[in-house]
Amino acid sequence: MIYDVCVIGGGPAGMFSAFYSASRRMNTVLIEGNHELGGRLNLFLDYEIYDIPGQFGVLARDYKRALIEQLKVSRSNLLLGEIVEKIENSDELFYVTTTQQTILAKTIIAATGNGFSEAKRIEHAQISKKIQYDQPAFKQYEGPIAVIGHTPMAADWAIQLMGYGNEVTLYTQQELKIQPILMDGLANNNILIYKFSEFNDQAYEAVFCHIGSKKYTIDFKGCIAQRDNGLTNCRGYFVAGEARYEQGKLKLIHGATHDAMQAVNAAFQYIHEGATYQPIVSTHDPIFKEWLK
Repeated sequence: MIYDVCVIGGGPAGMFSAFYSASRRMNTVLIEGNHELGGRLNLFLDYEIYDIPGQFGVLARDYKRALIEQLKVSRSNLLLGEIVEKIENSDELFYVTTTQQTILAKTIIAATGNGFSEAKRIEHAQISKKIQYDQPAFKQYEGPIAVIGHTPMAADWAIQLMGYGNEVTLYTQQELKIQPILMDGLANNNILIYKFSEFNDQAYEAVFCHIGSKKYTIDFKGCIAQRDNGLTNCRGYFVAGEARYEQGKLKLIHGATHDAMQAVNAAFQYIHEGATYQPIVSTHDPIFKEWLK
């Protein structure tokens, strides 16, 4: 099968790219290296988002769920747990090789953000199976809690866990270089900070670690000359979300979905020579009601 559009990346920009591509009646496949969708939203599931129009204070997990449900309605093809290893093109087709197969597509929309990532692990004799590398459940625990990490996320975890009445200690492997608001939060909550060399997990009920992520991403022939509408210097290759760089770009979720629409419209115009860049508005396009039948 030859797809019209291959979207790489299953975060907000990628999910909305696939949905919107299908709404423009293009045969679409989305490839995500993780085994679940959500991208960076998975790092903030219990955080409230305030900068999405019309959804003031929506939980990240609820916004993720809504994007997934929207994607399901579009019937876009979805490949999870497949990391893109290589992208080649020949005869105006892209050959996208993943860890499991090769996908053929007329266009690519790269919505990879910072790339597929996994939590960095600590290799140390003191670390037992007790340690968790994912977001903690924000609640009151029965015993003391330890957080390991020098990242803003680790500091934020410590502050939030303290807010539930927990006794929290933060261990760092290097000097904290985080935003003043987080440093103030650690100080105002009297959170003790020690060097990692002093850590002993036997003293804690639960241990949570965030020391950053390993990144896995792949570029295509140096497509870095990115301009408006998701265009690059490579024909048929478009970008959306954090993978897109240009002067004045806002790295916010709503900006990512805006990028997605521009990239899809540009891909549609590329495939259908002479077609209009602008689609029919949803209130007059029957495909949306057809999906819901």
